[in-house]
Amino acid sequence: MTLSPSHKKALAGLARSRTRAELKSLFAAIRAHDDKDLLAALAAPPKSRARRDPLVRDVELALRPVLGPSAEKADLLVEFMARGGAALEFEPRGLADAVRRLRRSFSDAQIRAAAAELMAEVALRYSNRETVV
Repeated sequence: MTLSPSHKKALAGLARSRTRAELKSLFAAIRAHDDKDLLAALAAPPKSRARRDPLVRDVELALRPVLGPSAEKADLLVEFMARGGAALEFEPRGLADAVRRLRRSFSDAQIRAAAAELMAEVALRYSNRETVV
């Protein structure tokens, strides 16, 4: 049996850092297992999902009634919190980014409360209900 040049190159690369005994045991393992098992062993393990920040989730839920992209909601939240006198001069790329940056100046409870107050203000300002003065 002759090997193609690409197979010879692959074997040479495999043999570069291994002893003869290691190669023999590897070849024996390859002969003992079928292709499906060998390819499964080579496959990268599935990535675990990144844990979502519970504060970001809470703020997303609070701002869900605002119809618009996440970046717009983030801008609204940052502008609302800047009205309180804090010097917030950054452009968030999204809600998660805004929450991350707001955490530098505010506690989680303050951010949650601000999101709820913002929604109350938006509901009051843009509500279709007539109010009696």
